[in-house]
Amino acid sequence: MARIHKRLFRIADELVALREEEAQVSAELEYHRSINDDAQRDAVVSGANMDRLEASSTAKDVERFVKRLEQIAGRRRKLEAKRASLLRRL
Repeated sequence: MARIHKRLFRIADELVALREEEAQVSAELEYHRSINDDAQRDAVVSGANMDRLEASSTAKDVERFVKRLEQIAGRRRKLEAKRASLLRRL
């Protein structure tokens, strides 16, 4: 039983860390989305090769942050399921 409690505390700590990371990544994503919007607009308006390259780069940044948020959400779901399973065993 004490072992289950220790595991529950570890899961709780990891969930807190994930929430903090999720908040940081979410804020960074919004920042990069703003930059990407500007870059996409500049690429359309100017048509310059450099602007198109920048737009491509910023779009990839946005994709990277979206993917990280999805990974965090997946990890959180697994931990919450594990926590629920352990709580049922108490």
